[in-house]
Amino acid sequence: MTTRLFPVVAALAVALTLPAASQAFFPPDVFPPTQTGTPPDPFTPPTAGGLGEPDPTDPAPGPTVQTPEPASIVTGLTGLVLAAGYGWRKKRAAVKAN
Repeated sequence: MTTRLFPVVAALAVALTLPAASQAFFPPDVFPPTQTGTPPDPFTPPTAGGLGEPDPTDPAPGPTVQTPEPASIVTGLTGLVLAAGYGWRKKRAAVKAN
């Protein structure tokens, strides 16, 4: 099975790596494009409303206490039940062995 599958896997690997390898060894542009003039400044200050960012809004009222999700409680209790069951089973097996 693997001897018949090897040519297919090899052809797939070559097909997947060929575009990246051809771009790495034979790039379409060796030299960067020439620029005419200066590019616009991306960091110009805003013209309306003053300088800088606006003030953040006040946070909405909400609960200040974080409560765990019900799934966390169920997962924790399931872990405790499984650990107790494992301990009980191991203790029962030790009593039966004696």
